[in-house]
Amino acid sequence: MNTPHSRPEFLVAICAALLVAGCAMPERIVPNQTSADELMRQLGEPSTKRPNPAGGEVWDYVYGPQGVQTWRFTVDPGRKVSSATPLLTEERLRRLTPGQSTEQDVLEALGQPRDTGRVGGEMTWEWRVDLPPRVGVYVVRFGNDGRVSGYNILPDVLIDGGNPGP
Repeated sequence: MNTPHSRPEFLVAICAALLVAGCAMPERIVPNQTSADELMRQLGEPSTKRPNPAGGEVWDYVYGPQGVQTWRFTVDPGRKVSSATPLLTEERLRRLTPGQSTEQDVLEALGQPRDTGRVGGEMTWEWRVDLPPRVGVYVVRFGNDGRVSGYNILPDVLIDGGNPGP
């Protein structure tokens, strides 16, 4: 039986998509070697781009809302990538201090959230993250003063069905 998914054009399209996806890997960017132009050729336009107070620019690549990575690259005034930092790590989340960290501190630590909302009167921001062996969600809560009131690391119920795993 010849279904649309068994046609050669479909298989070629899938292979091409996988090849392109394999090329767009932030891990392949080498600081002090990769140019800003090469970074853009490999990863496309950044999600956000802003001036770096130390000179050059800061580029964030947010692979959401269902992706589990956000990367920050600093581009020096000579247009070379000077650093490449994965933002959605537990170490970066744990840098946040309830009662002290501000919304700007959270954006600096984790990048743009995939979703925002309100729970129990508090503003919440969420990021989908890779928590081997499963996918999870970072949830940061803010009090009325705009400071972090706390955070949680939860299983992603869309993937895990709410199962906390082993």
